[in-house]
Order: sequence, then C-alpha cells, then structure tokens
Amino acid sequence: MNLHCGTIEVKNLRSFLKKIPEGCVFIDADYVLSTDTVEFAVRKATDSWKRGKRVSKNLSMEILLHFSATRQINQAVRAGLKEGLNRVVVVELSPCQDFLHDHNFRECSVLKTDREKLRRIAEFYGIEEEEIKITGWEKLDLLVRERIALFSISK
Repeated sequence: MNLHCGTIEVKNLRSFLKKIPEGCVFIDADYVLSTDTVEFAVRKATDSWKRGKRVSKNLSMEILLHFSATRQINQAVRAGLKEGLNRVVVVELSPCQDFLHDHNFRECSVLKTDREKLRRIAEFYGIEEEEIKITGWEKLDLLVRERIALFSISK
C-alpha cells in the first residue's frame, strides 16, 4: 500500500468515479489528521474483506466506510471526492500512478491542521466535547482510530 497526498481537479464527479481503477481510493484530506489513521482504516477494511466480513460490494467503498466508521454510504462519501478542486489522500493498493498522472494529480502537503478542521473531524466521527475535555485535542487522532476499531468489530 502506498499513500499519496495532493490535489486533483474533478470536473464531473459521476464520470470521474467510473474511471477510477480498483485499488485507488480518494479520501478528503479535510477529514484526515494523519496518514497513520488512513493506514489503520485500510488495514481494518482489507482484513474484514479477506475474512468475508464485508459491508460493501467493492474494496474501495469498504475502505471509505471503515475510514468513516459507518455503514451509511451517504455519510462515508462526505469523506470522498467532490466536484472541483480536491485536497486528498490517495490510497494506492494496486498501481494507479498512470490514472493520477492522466488526471493531473499534484503531490503536495494537504494535511495542515487548524481548529476548524479539528472541530469538523470531531463532528464527523461523533466525538463529544466531554471526550475532548478528557483527552485533549492532541489525542483526537486516537479517538478517531478508536471509532474505526469499534466499527470494525461491531459490523
């Protein structure tokens, strides 16, 4: 597995999604605090997939569902691609370098964190203020991984 951080422009989302090769997953960087969490979610998803404990029909969606810690596709796709310029973390399980190159993917730093991003992530995962008071904002990434782990064992 390789991870790439950068930007990609999506003009027509429906058309773009049909072209993405299997094993190439795009995650909105606005929901990512660290690549460690992405790797954790991918491991959980691929383990579930191999054991036949899958939630979705394809591995890419399985990864997005695990990353989002939900069975709800409409919730999980919030952490996926949108039309326009996307700041993303790309999970490359099988070669997709040609696809990225052909669609003008530009590798760059996209994992900057500010207070707004922390609040958006806490809301996305349903992490309450009380949890943040106990752990502090610096442990938010661990709380996110806890949600992913709980999702993995509860499905």
